[in-house]
Amino acid sequence: MLHLQRIHLVVVASHRRKLDKVEFGIRELIQFATLLASLAGAFAVVKSQLSRVIQDIKNINVEVHDLNTRLDRTEADSAVIKHQNGVFSNILSPSNLKDLNKHIAELQTEMRVVHKNLDKLYEMHNGTHPPIS
Repeated sequence: MLHLQRIHLVVVASHRRKLDKVEFGIRELIQFATLLASLAGAFAVVKSQLSRVIQDIKNINVEVHDLNTRLDRTEADSAVIKHQNGVFSNILSPSNLKDLNKHIAELQTEMRVVHKNLDKLYEMHNGTHPPIS
């Protein structure tokens, strides 16, 4: 372990000596300035694009909200129509129509009997009242 630490120290020390000897010339400074200018330009482009993308996302969120609202209304309308279809199908079902027609036939028969009885009362009464004294 001690041996590895010595090797590490030797490598770091030799690396530092190399850095001490490095000098920056005009060429390197120009390249560095060009690099900084490129980075600044790229940052400005990214910043402008990011604001546009954020606005687009807001617009998309508004559109999605509108679509969700329309979809909710459509689903509610569809549920109402399904319920109405269920009611109409129950009303117009053959068994209900059969019962309804049977009931109507019974009422018609009762009405005929009532009309016959009423006709008999008219015949008996003959339209005039006998004198009561």
